[in-house]
Amino acid sequence: MRLLVSGATKTLKKFKGHPHLGFLVTPRAANRAEFAITHGMPWAADNSAYSCWDEGRFRRMLDRIAGVPGCLWVAARDVVADAAATLELFDAWQPRIAARGLPIALVAQDGLEDLDVPWDRLDALFLGGSTGWKLSDQARRLCVEAKARGKLLHMGRVNSRRRLLLAAGWGCDTVDGSCFSRWPDTKIPRALRWISEAEAMTPEGERGWVTR
Repeated sequence: MRLLVSGATKTLKKFKGHPHLGFLVTPRAANRAEFAITHGMPWAADNSAYSCWDEGRFRRMLDRIAGVPGCLWVAARDVVADAAATLELFDAWQPRIAARGLPIALVAQDGLEDLDVPWDRLDALFLGGSTGWKLSDQARRLCVEAKARGKLLHMGRVNSRRRLLLAAGWGCDTVDGSCFSRWPDTKIPRALRWISEAEAMTPEGERGWVTR
């Protein structure tokens, strides 16, 4: 599992090529995917919808990252805690992201378990939603299905050891959290130790089935 960090480039440079670290590009930060390539990190791109959606910035980010190698996924536009609205936006944005040759993540939101998931049109499932929902058994079952279908799995808002261990147990390939950009010198090294601990605790064959 990898921790994806937006910004904090001075600290990230110290961990160049680390197997548990990656880079997160966001339209709000206007950071560059090329940084990840230079420092041997895979990268992904969020849409900043949770904090501050800006369509113009998102479009400009898509243009910047098109053709840059190493992309894990790009999160399509979503609406926090509303799976139905998110699926409507996914239908609108998925073709635009695909046209740029970029892999696409559907952001899972509250209620997705009761709807038809367009598995054949996504490359990754991004576990978002309200805190209560994203830690629920309904969300866990979606994670299990995503892994069974060979999709990448990401969990957002992972800012604690407990949440990180949960993400590892559910089979997440990547996680992110705002605290790692705010306090990188202390939080990033600590998280890297937690990931190593989590992977030692949860054998590969058991990931995706661990409950809270």
